Amino acid sequence: MYLLNYDFYDLHALITFFRNNTAGFSRYKSSIEQIVQYIKAPAANGIEPNTIRKILRPYFDDNDDALSWVLVNNAYTANISIIKTEAYYLILSSVFEEMIKLYSDEQRLYLLCDASHNIPLILADVKKPEKAIKEMVRDYRKQYNKNFLVNELKSI
Repeated sequence: MYLLNYDFYDLHALITFFRNNTAGFSRYKSSIEQIVQYIKAPAANGIEPNTIRKILRPYFDDNDDALSWVLVNNAYTANISIIKTEAYYLILSSVFEEMIKLYSDEQRLYLLCDASHNIPLILADVKKPEKAIKEMVRDYRKQYNKNFLVNELKSI
């Protein structure tokens, strides 16, 4: 289950890709389901670098140039950290599960991606992320789901 901070950066890039390409989500739905399964799995010994990229690769569409970064393994040289806070994984799985549920509504998917694209960065780099995340998802909550990430943020 554990990911490196660089995998969180990849999740940020992935959500940003979907924000800019909501119609393309359906091509990657199965890979998102695999990412959710991975993040929900119990922690295992060892960390596999480039986990997110490896999950996405089999689904990569050559027409998606903005996602071509999944084809290259990162060589990590500095500032590597393992994200062990389980609540962070609850937050991420909830974001992606929400995407899976509503992906056919492109306007809603856009707003969700717009509201949540920075969440992985905040979780990887900010000591107390709750306030920032609440602010980021405020409009999405008002318009679509008033309970989005409420319980997950309480678990931090």
